Amino acid sequence: APRTEPMVMMRGQPRSAKRRMLSSYSTAERLAARYPDTHFIIVDHEPLPDSKNVTGLVFAEDQAGFLAGALAGLITEKGTVGFIGGVEAPPILRFQRGFEHGVALTNRQARVVVRYTDSFDDPKAGERAARALLEEGADVIFAAAGASGSAAIRAAAREGAWVIGVDQDQWVTTFEAGAVPGSDRVLTSAVKRVDRAVYEAVTQALDGRLPPGTLRFDLRDEGVGLAPYHEADVAVPSEVKGKIEEIAHGLRTGRVRTRVGPQGEAIARGVLQRMMVWNWQAALIPLLAIFTALVIGALFIGAFDPEVWAAFGEGGVLTGLSTAWQSVVRAYTALFEGAFGSPARIVEAFRTYFQTRETKELLTAIRPLTESLRIATPYIFAGLAVALGFRCGLFNIGAEGQYFIGGLASVYVGYSLKGLPWFVHLPLAMAAGALGGAVWAAIAGWLKAKTGAHEVINTIMLNYIAYRLADYLLQVGGPMSRPGDFRPVSPEIEPSAYLPQFFPSDPANRLNVGLLLALFAVWFVYWLLFKTTVGFEIRAVGANPRAARTAGISVARNFVLAMGLSGGLAGLAGAHDILGVLHFMPNAFFSGYGFDAIALALLGKSHPVGVLLASLLFGFLRAGAQRMQAPPAFVPIDIISIVQALIIIFIAAPELVRLIYRVRPPKEEAEMVFTRGWGQV
Repeated sequence: APRTEPMVMMRGQPRSAKRRMLSSYSTAERLAARYPDTHFIIVDHEPLPDSKNVTGLVFAEDQAGFLAGALAGLITEKGTVGFIGGVEAPPILRFQRGFEHGVALTNRQARVVVRYTDSFDDPKAGERAARALLEEGADVIFAAAGASGSAAIRAAAREGAWVIGVDQDQWVTTFEAGAVPGSDRVLTSAVKRVDRAVYEAVTQALDGRLPPGTLRFDLRDEGVGLAPYHEADVAVPSEVKGKIEEIAHGLRTGRVRTRVGPQGEAIARGVLQRMMVWNWQAALIPLLAIFTALVIGALFIGAFDPEVWAAFGEGGVLTGLSTAWQSVVRAYTALFEGAFGSPARIVEAFRTYFQTRETKELLTAIRPLTESLRIATPYIFAGLAVALGFRCGLFNIGAEGQYFIGGLASVYVGYSLKGLPWFVHLPLAMAAGALGGAVWAAIAGWLKAKTGAHEVINTIMLNYIAYRLADYLLQVGGPMSRPGDFRPVSPEIEPSAYLPQFFPSDPANRLNVGLLLALFAVWFVYWLLFKTTVGFEIRAVGANPRAARTAGISVARNFVLAMGLSGGLAGLAGAHDILGVLHFMPNAFFSGYGFDAIALALLGKSHPVGVLLASLLFGFLRAGAQRMQAPPAFVPIDIISIVQALIIIFIAAPELVRLIYRVRPPKEEAEMVFTRGWGQV
């Protein structure tokens, strides 16, 4: 049976040629770095930009899937077709998206039902997926799932459904050229001419013409296509065959496009088209969760306001409701102005600035906004830390302890090293914070990798150790306590270790360049996860450790690496608060950032950009809550804690939000197979 998953096959060429053929990319990049004199040719892999001795053979699976989908859309009689995938790797996603878009081209009314087996070598899972599709009415099934897919199409064909194979001509392989029952139900196969691609690459290699980088094979050079119809030839109308040939010609010339990106994502040419393609429900549920939490928060505000109850008692229901409404409006107005500032005051401050060039009033007016951004900065670091762990299938509940250790390390470097210029001292202090958090989290990662000890238990215990370690080091008379001070605090750091303030003329305005570092961290984590081999391995381990291990990825190494990177980000949150805000460390360094970060990662779907937006939201809520306590609102700050908790509840239970607002789950989400990864999209 054809295999779609990566599989190592090493075939030694003559020593003089120094060539090796691999069809696995999990270890090849590392091998290529170790053996720079050997040229590696890797199937289904795009080499890293700096790879000098790696050539990847990449196929237009989206075009092959598009043709299969176009055929399925023309053949289906029930209006429902099915796709079965192995795991959500880019080649499989390209097959899936191409198939979906091909169906949409020839039959806009047809429905595509998707199932994933979560494995390439589980025939039973393939048969279960086929039965599920048949029960949903699919009469044409396309499977790209290795041995799982082969079992699926055999089962579907026996039940009388049309099936489409993948990679090779499965009428010849899986159905043994007509010898296996159901072969007459094989429409065709979406083939990848790996043999042609390998022959071309080896020929160029032997001639000394093989460049590093990516060689792409599509319909134009017969790298992909459809296999013959074989026994189904008489069942496929001539007009259908002609339509498929017309579409194939359009794909070759560029007149027809699959609208599928390199990672299998749906793309479109225009902004409006991109907006239509984008999955708006991915943002709808978090927005509805926030809205619902604010509505319930409003009920709490009204319920705990004595004036509201007095109005109900003295003036009746209408007076009470009116007073409750006024109380809620006052509270949320104060929340908004505490987070962003008063719009009228900001406009007036700008008018004054343009007239007098005096910045004092302007800085005072925008102080709520800058304070929100200042609070959001450690949230960004901590949220990224937890999200990175989630991507590797790890629940890093120890970000608060890593925040503590990062603060301890940065404050020690900040006050103990004297006489250094700022461009040396500040980076050293930041690096110390990151390193401290990384080492602290890597301990849990190592225990997970080597002993199987659960990271949740490990990180909780490490939190307690971090708290008690800080108590010991910072207690009066302790190793890191401030001499002559009766408080359990560290010495103040040297000014050369301060994070520069954006507005040094206003000491109350504490926004600093840590915000820029946090934004850089967002970009870095995105680049790491989605643009590098390291990130791919981290996500592969999070999606399915067993499949990753089969592909040659070191699960243990990625556990330690992911936890180390996660802890480094949490340590930077602590370093920011020491170097940019406090300039010393108290033993009561509790912030709650590490625990709120779990909510941020969930709210942001473990995506760096989502974490950024969630962090800004929590920064605005936390800054605005301080204003809500003051006149005229007089709302306890605990109300915001309730709102934050409700947001977490609704994000963690999206079905509850859908039930309240009668929102149907998107097709992709309803049909997905959940993996062991946490909080992902």
